[in-house]
Amino acid sequence: MSGQRTGPAAADTQKMPGPFATMARTLRRAFRAEPAMAVAALLLAVLATVPGALLAVWLKLLVEGVTADRRDLVLAGAIGVAASSIAIWLLRLASSRVTRRFRMKVSVALETYVADLQASIDTIEHQERPEYLDRLAVLRESVYQLDHMLLALIDTISSLACLTLTVLVLMTVSPWMALLVLFAAPTVVMSSWRSQAYRMAEESAAPDQRLYRHFFALGTTAGPAKEIRVTGTQQDIVRRWSDAWGRWNKTVAATQWSGGLWMAAGWGVFALGYVAAVYWTVYGLHASAANVVLVVTAGGRLGQYVAMTVGEVDFVRLWLDACQRLSWLEDYAATHRGAGDQPAPDRLGDSIRFENVDFCYPGTSEPVLRNVSLALPAGSVVAIVGENGAGKSTLVKLLCRFYSPTSGRILVDGTDLSGIAPEQWRSRLSGAFQDFARLEFIARSTVGLGDLRRLDDSEFVGAAVERAGATDVVDTLASGLDTQLGANWPDGVDLSFGQWQKFALARGFMRTGPLLTVLDEPTAALDAETEHLLFERYADQARASRRDGGITVLVSHRFSTVRMADLIVVISDGRVAEVGSHEELMARRGPYADLYTIQASAYQ
Repeated sequence: MSGQRTGPAAADTQKMPGPFATMARTLRRAFRAEPAMAVAALLLAVLATVPGALLAVWLKLLVEGVTADRRDLVLAGAIGVAASSIAIWLLRLASSRVTRRFRMKVSVALETYVADLQASIDTIEHQERPEYLDRLAVLRESVYQLDHMLLALIDTISSLACLTLTVLVLMTVSPWMALLVLFAAPTVVMSSWRSQAYRMAEESAAPDQRLYRHFFALGTTAGPAKEIRVTGTQQDIVRRWSDAWGRWNKTVAATQWSGGLWMAAGWGVFALGYVAAVYWTVYGLHASAANVVLVVTAGGRLGQYVAMTVGEVDFVRLWLDACQRLSWLEDYAATHRGAGDQPAPDRLGDSIRFENVDFCYPGTSEPVLRNVSLALPAGSVVAIVGENGAGKSTLVKLLCRFYSPTSGRILVDGTDLSGIAPEQWRSRLSGAFQDFARLEFIARSTVGLGDLRRLDDSEFVGAAVERAGATDVVDTLASGLDTQLGANWPDGVDLSFGQWQKFALARGFMRTGPLLTVLDEPTAALDAETEHLLFERYADQARASRRDGGITVLVSHRFSTVRMADLIVVISDGRVAEVGSHEELMARRGPYADLYTIQASAYQ
């Protein structure tokens, strides 16, 4: 059936790319951010392996020179130790400078990419569905791993090179010294297992992580501060934060402890191998003092390099997990964008029509809208009313294509809305929402962003401010429309909730001649008289442009405001209960008349 929702299920069941494909895809993106720096970082990392691995050789020469009373060997060994020490310092310094700049470039590129991916998704399901929010929360926390991806791979190559060179040095004493690598294997295996277990624990604890961060924000930001102090809930917020953090920490810490114990056991195996190698060198090979020093020194450094390799493998595992989360977002975005390729109409000649529309929010089975059939005539002002939770805002979300119907379809002059390109459809929309954005920019931009084509058009921005009734707010600002909004910024000005709401309304007035204007209870903080005047302006604007067939949809809980509409739609329990003009609905003495009478009597 046309309009059938398929995205969420497809996103959850589609085959994910393999780990190496995921790694290669993310590596290419990171490499393109700064290719020259990537090559330089790799070369420096490889070069830095040589001086450290040769230290054992120089120490062997020193010991041989001392025991044989050969000054040339002592001098060669001393010069070698000094040269290696200086080279290690210089290469580390150069490497840190290069990698720091490289990481900054990669960080900006990847964070921008993640933001672009989220913004490119046609629907808003990923911003409202808890399990998707958990994945996104973990992905945001994983940006550190993504930032370090090429560096982690370079460091892993460097660690493996150090390990290889050190083993080759040890094999100059006996080829059997290569067996030390086998004793190091358990630490690598344990590290890989621990990373996977930690990732699973992190994802299972993500809801508690989001919760404790929410409580921390409540307790430390200015917005809720007044209410929290008046209600005396400071300690309760702290307790809730502590409980959520405790649950998160319990899950994660348990995995860390068990992983740590297994890692300790792995290192115990390596320690036994190291002790056995030294003992065998002295009593089995009857090696010279110089060779014993070489085995002790190189074996000790082998332990360091094993630790480095394990650490880098551990980080690469975390990075691979982060890459797979990024890959999920890429695939999810690809599945949920570009639906529909038809252009939006230039004007509406007939109506926007709902045909037998049902809708369930993804992840739920209870319908929010049930068998909705409704026609919104072109050129009309339509008011949608009903009790809280009736489905009014959901209807608006479907009109804006934030979601697609679970079944049924929405027709725009006979064309299925699902076939119209979302970006084109939304370019013909305007309006304001109850959960509006507080855009802390220069006031002119805060309003002008309602229509990017006229962002810098001061005359047009001023007109939108006037139509929204926000002139009184602008007049109180020291620099007018050139004032920085938001108290957190230098010379920034804080606004009341109602003032922010007026700026949001002004943004809704920026676009001229939209096909659909949506006002989803955007005046909740304003008094009834101000709301009425604002809706009258929207209605007058809509009626003035009837020739384009534009439809204005008002959602309000104030019945004195919606009576001005041409058509009133009453939603009850997800169904269309009544449709008609104010006079028609009052004459029927149905649900609308009852609600209107109750509200009118409350104002007497």
